[in-house]
Amino acid sequence: MLVKKEEIGTAGMEENKNAKRHVLIFFLMGAVTAAAGYFYGKEYIEVVRNVIISLMGMGVILYLLEYDGIMKGLDYDNGEHKERFFLIFAVSLLCTVVFPLIPAAGWPYLSTFIILSLFSNSLIGILSGALLLVITVLYGNGTGITDFFLYFIVGFIGIILFRQLDETYKVGTRVFLSLLALLVALSAGYVLLVNEIFSLQLFLIPVINLFVSLLLIMVVLKYFSFAVIHKYRDRYMDLNDQECPLLAALKEKDKDEYFHAVHTAYLCDRAARRLELDDVLMKAGGYYHRIGILKGENTWENIEEIGKEYKFPPNLTKLLREYNAKDEALISKEAVVLKLSDTVISVIKSMFKKDSNVILNYPLLLDAIFRKKIESGVLDGSIITMQEINKIKKVFLEEKLYYDFLR
Repeated sequence: MLVKKEEIGTAGMEENKNAKRHVLIFFLMGAVTAAAGYFYGKEYIEVVRNVIISLMGMGVILYLLEYDGIMKGLDYDNGEHKERFFLIFAVSLLCTVVFPLIPAAGWPYLSTFIILSLFSNSLIGILSGALLLVITVLYGNGTGITDFFLYFIVGFIGIILFRQLDETYKVGTRVFLSLLALLVALSAGYVLLVNEIFSLQLFLIPVINLFVSLLLIMVVLKYFSFAVIHKYRDRYMDLNDQECPLLAALKEKDKDEYFHAVHTAYLCDRAARRLELDDVLMKAGGYYHRIGILKGENTWENIEEIGKEYKFPPNLTKLLREYNAKDEALISKEAVVLKLSDTVISVIKSMFKKDSNVILNYPLLLDAIFRKKIESGVLDGSIITMQEINKIKKVFLEEKLYYDFLR
């Protein structure tokens, strides 16, 4: 009962924190919008209208944050760290009311849309970016629907490009394409329509916008990599160290299982690199897919218990659950790589155990193993393609010399 009371108390404290944040950011939105209206000398009725619009938008955003937080709809671990979004939104709000002081071609809204979406989800990123953009347009001199539409489309493109970042963290192409979209939009909206003799000077403000946006995006992506995408990197390094206490315990209990894990992890790592999957996750999967035997039988319950004790990262737990689920087809590419690696090691070890001097025809053997797995139907529900399966087979064929370690 004590544990339950503590859990209820912790949940209550978190709800209070969220409520305080919601109230604070809601009133901050109204206060900043009203203060900006006074600063820019707007009519009273305009200020009232702008405050109402901003508060309505803020209310929708807060509702979505709460709803998606409960329904696990926020991306990455944003549901557990809403304070990051509130901080970024507050800073963006203060910048928003300053942007009307600079030419519209210099507004760095591409980075604003992308950053807000990274720390919430795509829908909230679009809505919050659009709300801030509306405020800037309302208080800007000579700005209107064209400016809003231009930056909204660019921001939308940026959000789409930066959706679903994973551990491979390939952001170079995304950054290039988003900046290209910004350059095209700024050229069409603010350069082609200028009634002046064409000159490079016309591109000065758009180019400054590009560099500022690039700087902001790269700084945030650096933090995002460290704090969100790769926050378990150090834990993987510990788990993938062959001197890890958990692997040492496996070696002491059953050397054969330990070496099986080492060899499986090696093939998983090689295949993951070829398929551009998360190699540290795959290596850990190879090491610990049969770790349940430390508690007797290799059941998911035993693996889960060990995983909690040794603080397995969530993606590793997910992979091991999928791999060890009974009577369920594999879905992820990672689980398929682990299954094929485990099977190849098991078959070759078994054949060497029968005759340590046997000369194996690896191309024929691997063809048979892969064909049997495909025909069994265990891969039917997987998102992996036949092209990727053939890549895995090719990787395994390149390891002919390595298999002698299994004798």
